[in-house]
Amino acid sequence: MAKKNKKHTSMARRKFGSRFSTKQKRKEMQTYLGLGPKFVNSIIIGLNEDDDIHVKKIVAGLDEYDLAKLIEVLDIAHRRKLIGILGDKIDPAVIPELNEVVQEQVLESLDEQQIVNIVNELDSDDAVEILENMDDEEQEQIIQRLNPELQYQVQSSLNYPEDSAGRIMSRDFVSMPDSWSVKQAKRYLLNNDELPDEFYTIFLVDEKTLRPTGEISLDKLLRSKGDVSLNAVMNGEVVPIDVHTDQEEVAHMFREYGWMSAMVVDAKGRLIGVINVDDVIEIIHEEANEDIMGIAGAESGDVYRSVFDIFKSRSIWLVTNLFATIIAASVVGGFQDIIAQLSILAVLMPIVASMGGTTGQQTLAVVVRSLATKELNSRNALRMVGKEFMVGLYNGMLFALMIGVAVYLWVPEQITISYIIALAMLCNLTVASLAGILIPLTLNKLKIDPAISSGVFLIACTDSGGYFIFLGLAKLLLF
Repeated sequence: MAKKNKKHTSMARRKFGSRFSTKQKRKEMQTYLGLGPKFVNSIIIGLNEDDDIHVKKIVAGLDEYDLAKLIEVLDIAHRRKLIGILGDKIDPAVIPELNEVVQEQVLESLDEQQIVNIVNELDSDDAVEILENMDDEEQEQIIQRLNPELQYQVQSSLNYPEDSAGRIMSRDFVSMPDSWSVKQAKRYLLNNDELPDEFYTIFLVDEKTLRPTGEISLDKLLRSKGDVSLNAVMNGEVVPIDVHTDQEEVAHMFREYGWMSAMVVDAKGRLIGVINVDDVIEIIHEEANEDIMGIAGAESGDVYRSVFDIFKSRSIWLVTNLFATIIAASVVGGFQDIIAQLSILAVLMPIVASMGGTTGQQTLAVVVRSLATKELNSRNALRMVGKEFMVGLYNGMLFALMIGVAVYLWVPEQITISYIIALAMLCNLTVASLAGILIPLTLNKLKIDPAISSGVFLIACTDSGGYFIFLGLAKLLLF
């Protein structure tokens, strides 16, 4: 019934509790999170002078979170040197705390046996997080050398789709039949040596089907009378998560229901794992970073990656953006004759395109976030489109008036141009607001990540549209 846990602190404690319990220690030691530069420089000096004893002595007092931050702040050469000094003495709990890019670099510095030893000491969800980033051959070699129980857990989790509940769930939980009495439950907890190091909730299942029927917190169990049945005191409001549910949907459910933990069930409805709130916080952090960086064509781990790796990843987005600007340039090229006759058009047209781009980006940022948090869905999409249209229209009228007056004061002899740029501003800002919502909605409908793809389409729309509207109106009204 109970899932065995490895002998190290839980992820929740690693990520939260240790930070508070070591606050005074970090202040005294001037670690990275406190007076970082002095402490980090001391480590760097020791590494440069090959003073392994000095480095080990300083690092020995750090908890896993602070050591992870220290490893991340070092450059690649010093990072690998520090890992080499620590060798087998590195706390396995440090590895899951590392940024994914740094984690990969650290694992490359270790031999296969060291990696096996580290993974064997981790919870199943942490082990999966490390192994899923390896290539298939290396991953299989590591898995085959794991402890049998962990090997089964890891292989089972890796069979589920990436970013699904099955990948992020933990197999380390406590469950028991709901037909047991409180007395039986307490006896089981007192006499079982294979319980997790830390747990606060007991999950209850039907003894025959193993389907979850409820849960009971430890404090409630301790206060209940021994002859009472568990199903009489349990919380029976069960909302299990299917093992194939996308992790973004999992995070949304935690947010909506205010869960601290949730049960994960297989296709037959049997309890097979648990997702805890600390895992969900990590998901929210990762997804938010991906969305923010994706809009700009960057990646969240760029601060730790090599120059060439960053160059490769960003150049792809820039090439796509280049084609969007070529389209905009071709639009301008179609109006070369009127620009040659009236050069002020070339001065003014970037204003219209730039304002349209800014307006579209504002809408895009709101819509991408709303899609990620499930605030925007099929039920309110049409209302949101109407709202953004009106916002674009109001902004268009305001800035049309401002730019029209400004151009008139600048070139009063060309009053028609004032009307043209004002009308172009009104049209382009309205179109930009609509594009900022319709593009991500369409991409989301097509199962394409709007955070990554929307920006390029928006640039093509606002730049090309801005130039075409302004120059088209100029050709129509002036020539």
